[in-house]
Amino acid sequence: MKRTSLSLVLLFTVLVLSGCQQSEKKELHLNALFTDHMVLQQKKEVAFWGSYTPNEEITVHGSWGSESTSVADAFGQWKLSIATPKAGGPYEVTIRTKSTTISIKDVLIGEVWLASGQSNMEMDFDYCCNTTDFSELERSTANYPNIRMINVEKQLSLIPVEEFKGTWKRAVGNTISPFSAAAYFFAKRLHKELNVPVGIIHASWGGTDIEAWTSRAKLSTLDVLDDTMSNYGALIENASRSHEWFSQFESEKSPSDIWYLFIEDPHGVPEQWKHFDFRDEPYITSKDTDYDSWKQIKIPGSIDNIYETNDFDGAILIQKAFTLTAIKGDYSLRLGAVNDMDFTYLNGELIGSTMGKPSANTRTYKIPKNILKVGENSIVIRVVNQYKEGNVGSVSLLHSESAPIDLDGTWNYKVSAEVYHSLSAHSWPYIDFYFYNKASIDFSKRPAVTTYNQNSKSSLFNGMINPLVPYDIKGTIWYQGENNILRFKEYEQLFPALITDWRTQWSNDFPFYFVQIAPFEYHNGLSSSLRDAQRKTLKLPKTGMVVTLDIGEDNDIHPSNKHDVGYRLAGLALANDYGKALVASGPLYRSQKIDGPKLILEFDFIGSGLMSSTGALKEFEIAGADKIYVPAVAKIIGKTVEVFSASVPNPKFSRYAWRDVSNASLFNREGLPASSFTTE
Repeated sequence: MKRTSLSLVLLFTVLVLSGCQQSEKKELHLNALFTDHMVLQQKKEVAFWGSYTPNEEITVHGSWGSESTSVADAFGQWKLSIATPKAGGPYEVTIRTKSTTISIKDVLIGEVWLASGQSNMEMDFDYCCNTTDFSELERSTANYPNIRMINVEKQLSLIPVEEFKGTWKRAVGNTISPFSAAAYFFAKRLHKELNVPVGIIHASWGGTDIEAWTSRAKLSTLDVLDDTMSNYGALIENASRSHEWFSQFESEKSPSDIWYLFIEDPHGVPEQWKHFDFRDEPYITSKDTDYDSWKQIKIPGSIDNIYETNDFDGAILIQKAFTLTAIKGDYSLRLGAVNDMDFTYLNGELIGSTMGKPSANTRTYKIPKNILKVGENSIVIRVVNQYKEGNVGSVSLLHSESAPIDLDGTWNYKVSAEVYHSLSAHSWPYIDFYFYNKASIDFSKRPAVTTYNQNSKSSLFNGMINPLVPYDIKGTIWYQGENNILRFKEYEQLFPALITDWRTQWSNDFPFYFVQIAPFEYHNGLSSSLRDAQRKTLKLPKTGMVVTLDIGEDNDIHPSNKHDVGYRLAGLALANDYGKALVASGPLYRSQKIDGPKLILEFDFIGSGLMSSTGALKEFEIAGADKIYVPAVAKIIGKTVEVFSASVPNPKFSRYAWRDVSNASLFNREGLPASSFTTE
């Protein structure tokens, strides 16, 4: 029989369950967006939705005087729209049925924006990895009860879901600590200049690809993803099997990502690794352990393929016995490279451990004489692997008075735990150890491990964006791109696709403003190409870009300056959507003219004029047809920039700030920096 696809199984399950429950009474339920302190978009027919008993009536009443009624469909789903007045409040919204009434209090009417992206949007006023500027000042002085934010709790999903967890909070005092700092400053400027309530729906996840935030339907239309999307159904089905397998076992979050041990970063927390309970101590210390019943493995060798699927990461015990006829002199154990760490025991006693970068080297552990015994001795090595290939090197017993004893060959082994990225792993390091400490486990049913995580295609759209649709929003602010640098060419399609996808989901051609990634030493020279892909996205209507070339931190991917980011985003909204007469963008490259040995560059958004922040303009380069770039002399001539170089008599191309770490020198007189660009 052919295996039924997961999507058909899910559809069949939904139909069966809904058919069984059509006549059953359901409690009135609302999406988490519809709770106390929420903000509704002003002067709109805003959507309300939820679930209730099929075919029963639901009425939504706003204390400002609007009311609307709907009937739950055969599956118990209902949706309606209710008119909102101009900005104001607080109001109360009442949802009534014949048997239930829900009252939502302290409701404001104003401007609602969605803020999303990766870590630089997620970065709050108490961030782990840098300190947001003005953090203490803002937390001690914030008194903006008419600014509200709801953080969408991190959630990934194999399929689009309708629910999420989150609570609307008012921007008062220390309550702003978990607020997105960039979104907070955006809201603060809007609130002060418009004098209306501002609501922010914040849904971000650090270190994520743009594909994770885009729907499967949209990704399937992109040529650049043809190969991966054609196998997407199999990915979902296989990931479901993996999730089902691991869900039957106890688990505990990994102390860290092992990679941090290799780069000797404090986030590797070696002390926590030393005390982590792998639930396998009884197999090491008990004299009754029947090692002969374990499976066998060749050492030196790899542990990756113990399930013949070449996908094992986790903790494994390997054991071998050796015999001593007498004990004299000094003994030690020599162990070759073991990735990523080992905990080595002799007769149940720990004699040494190595982790991270040193694990690639041969190590020698001195054996205390009181541990050894005449007769049979047992070595057990716990090998923990997550990062590099899981190799175990050569093992030998060293003796000060005789030749080494070679312990290579056949060893016994037992798997203690396996690493898996759970669908519910929502905090760093996003991986858990699942413990194989049950009395009996049928490993023949273990599937090849398929990981579905926060970077899997559509995973965050499914879990964090779909539940928000169709809550009425004015527009979106976005800060993401760092994770896609190595695939900057694809980003030229992926980013516009996300914008059009979200507008389609909401049936709303709303404005979409985004932040160009800041300078940072990526060591690959490709961030300028990603920045240019972002610049090209401005071809889409109702978009705007904040340039951060002047406010980055060369050695920190999370620059602390989030007030300029938020204020500049707000400037785009104020100028484009709220009719404020201001220049909200820095200069953007428009065109180039060849004038003999010179190139004349023209820009949009020059405001009241071009200027240099550093005296002479810097980081302009020029090239001929060979595209070999050399530094150029650049001068502001009226509304243009003139570039030339004596070494390029016939110039054809130019570029500006084309490196990972660039510092802006070209601005308009309103103080906004020009974007990096290339004329190729």
